[in-house]
This record gives sequence, structure tokens and C-alpha cells, in this order.
Amino acid sequence: MPIDQYISMETTRIDYKEMLETKKAKNWLKSVSAFANTDTGYLVFGVRDTDHAKVGLTDCQAVGEKITELIKERIQPSPDYDIQYENEDGKDFIILTVRKGISTPYYYAHEGTKIAFVRKGNQSVVAPPHELNELILNGRGLTYDALPSSFSLSDVSFTLLEATYNNTNKEDESFDKSRDLISFGLAKPDGIVTNAGALLCDQGILGHSRVFCTRWKGTIKGSVDIDAIDDKEYSGSLISLLDNAVTFVKNNSQKRWAVKGLLRDEEADYPEKAVREVVVNALIHRDYQILGSEIHIDMYDDRLEVYSPGGMVNGWRIQDLNLLHVPSIRRNPVISDMFGRMHFMDRKGSGIQRIMSAYAASERQPKFYSEASAFFVELPNMTYDSVKTPDSDKTNDIAAARQEADGASVIKERLQHVCHKKTIDSVLLFYNAERANHWGRAVLRERLGISDSAVSRILNILLERQIICRMRRGQYKFLW
Repeated sequence: MPIDQYISMETTRIDYKEMLETKKAKNWLKSVSAFANTDTGYLVFGVRDTDHAKVGLTDCQAVGEKITELIKERIQPSPDYDIQYENEDGKDFIILTVRKGISTPYYYAHEGTKIAFVRKGNQSVVAPPHELNELILNGRGLTYDALPSSFSLSDVSFTLLEATYNNTNKEDESFDKSRDLISFGLAKPDGIVTNAGALLCDQGILGHSRVFCTRWKGTIKGSVDIDAIDDKEYSGSLISLLDNAVTFVKNNSQKRWAVKGLLRDEEADYPEKAVREVVVNALIHRDYQILGSEIHIDMYDDRLEVYSPGGMVNGWRIQDLNLLHVPSIRRNPVISDMFGRMHFMDRKGSGIQRIMSAYAASERQPKFYSEASAFFVELPNMTYDSVKTPDSDKTNDIAAARQEADGASVIKERLQHVCHKKTIDSVLLFYNAERANHWGRAVLRERLGISDSAVSRILNILLERQIICRMRRGQYKFLW
């Protein structure tokens, strides 16, 4: 494949190296670890990173042998990779292809250090604890929901699960706790409840399994005490979380009658099947190893937003994929299987297609966005345009002013424990200047007067804290 085709790839899957670094081999070996842990990627040697100039390599064969030697010495276990030699316009290049492995985690190990890296955007970063745990489980062929919890069957009950299963499977054999709790993966033969069982039992014994629902005034988030029309916090079994969340949305939505020809047609703010599908996906695909975070459902006049902890299982970003062909990979297969048995979802994994089909006749379409540790879905209010008032321009002006103030306060809150005050102040100045624009690394570096490495560090923090989003190659935007 021509070098230019590699250069045109998404930066999430490729790194460029002007030459092979041997004294600071970690600079490129961390990407070998990250691609093996996250998704197949490429390292192109002989291409400068800053401007993608094709400078070429000297003694390509020796470089290839050194790459093999360093990977063998410092990446554990050995990843699946190959080396391809290319020559264009009299210049030599090496394409190092690193495939996603099955024996995760793949560590960079050298001089007493042992670090697993993962891919986040165009950076290879140290795997956070919850992602490292997931890599370890995946490497052993295990998932979090199948692991034993610290509770036994004598600690819990499954009354709601049993009733729901029997109600949705009336033609099948009734739920038999002595048999099905074990066969469905909710308990072990020794009577210990699995994490899936702990999440589906009546008691809701995993405290971080909660859903926060808020109906806000207008189109921006404000203070709960002042700007929330309705606010609920739900805990308990995943079944009750699903029912309560869907009911909250229904209670805070409106239905209107529209005259179409000689008929009256009922219009709802949100298609019920789309709402239910989004909540189901949030519950079954969230990363329950991320503690201190919950599912959030935020309703505004014009939209409904759902946030779920945990990005896509394979490290991809949903915004980079064709929504009609998103691969179905389940983070919590025991929970997913149980939801399928109760007919809450299609066990073939076509949830996004059903969400999109619910909006087939609407001009405004659902939006999906993900990062390494977060997944967002936005459902537009299908009747919002029909209820605008003559004062909407004035309302929008007020909303814009409040959004700027709220954005600054959110940034302060999310950065206060991870950045120095001077850095936070600099980011706020940059936010005030660029909040309505798309911008790149060069603009951030120039305005803050910082080095390239500092730019990378700040971008990773802003992405991880859901302060900015990646719009297209090399471009970012503030979320407010």
C-alpha cells in the first residue's frame, strides 16, 4: 500500500516516526503495547510526525532487525505483528503492523517497570486501573459480570427477576431459581452470587449501580436547586432501574395532536422504543468497574442526553463508525443474555439500528459520541420546533450567556483535582476565546505558550474529563 494511504488514515490507528529511537525506545514501544491492547494499528518509520514529510530511512534492513529485537525484549507477552519494507521515490520506509491481541494485557517491560498502554485518540497512554482490570479479565477469557461477588444467595433475593422472566416468557417453562440462577450465570455452584446476580437481585447491593435523572428548564444544564423541574435518583435491580428511567422520561414528556389531512395524529416528544433502547444499552454496556460514576439521563426542552460510564469495548469511537454497521461486542455478556431472555433487547445486538429507525421520518437525528471512558447518546425532541415562542430569540440570547458561565464553572469543577490553578486559569482563558470554534494543537500551544508534550497532556485531560470532543482529524471543540 502506498505511504500516502497510510498518511491519510485516522490518527487513532497510526503513529509516524522519522527514525527508529533505540535509546528512548519507550517512545514508540508504548504504541506497540497500546495497539495490541486496544485495536490493530500501524507505526510508519521514515515519516516525520509533525508534517508527515517522507524523509526515508538509512539501512532499512538493520532498522527492521532492531525493531524485532526491541519488541521481543520489552513487550510481554509477545504481540502479533509484522514488518513490511517499502520503497518510494528512492526512499526506504518500514510499516510495523501491530494487531489486537487476545492475551491482554500487553506490557512494556524494561528496567524494573511494567506498564500497559492503551490507545486514546491519537495518543498511547497508561491504562487507567479500570481498563487494566478489564484487559486482565479479557486475557483470561473472563468478564466482570461473570466474576463471583462477595455475597451469597442467602444475602439476596430475585423476586422481581423471577416475576419479570415469567411474565415475558409465558409460553416457556417458569423460572426455577435452583436451576436457572446457576445456568444463567447469576450464581456459582457453591452459592456465591456473581456480579451479574448482584446487579439483578432485588437489593441492589452494588452501590455504584445507579441512574440519575433530571429534567432541566430550557436547553442548558444549570443548578439542580434552581433550574431542575424534576430530579430523581434511582438504585436497585437493573430491572427496576430500566423501568424507573423509562417512566421518568415518559412523565416528563408531552404528547401533542397534529392534524394531517383529515386525521389527527398523536406526536410524542421521544419515540418510546428509542428511549427504552438507549437506557437498555446504557445499563448492559456500562463499565461497572468505574467506581464513583453513574448513568445520567438529562432532559432539556430540545433533547434528551444519556451518559454511561465506559467507552466502546474494542476501543473504537462510535463517531468514527458507520452507524448501520457497528459491531456488536458485549462488555457484560451475562447481563446482556439475561436482558435478552426477558425480551428487553434483541439478542442479535441491533440496538443502534432500532434507535435510528425510530427517527427515520424525523429531520433531526440521534447523535452518538464516545471516548475511552464515556458513551453519550442524544435523542432530539421530535416536537420541539413546533412549540417555539415569539420570544425564542431573546431566550436563546439568555441561554447563550448562561451557557458560557456554566461552561466555565463545569471546567473549573472537572479540573480542580487534576490541574494546578495556573493551568486551569489558562484553560478558562482559552475557553472564553475559542469556545465557539474548532481548533487544533497549534492554536492551543500558541495561546497557552506551552510545549508539544504539555499540549498532549492537556488534550488528554480535557478529553478524559469530557470538556472537549474530537471533531475531525486534528480538530477539537469545547462541549459548551
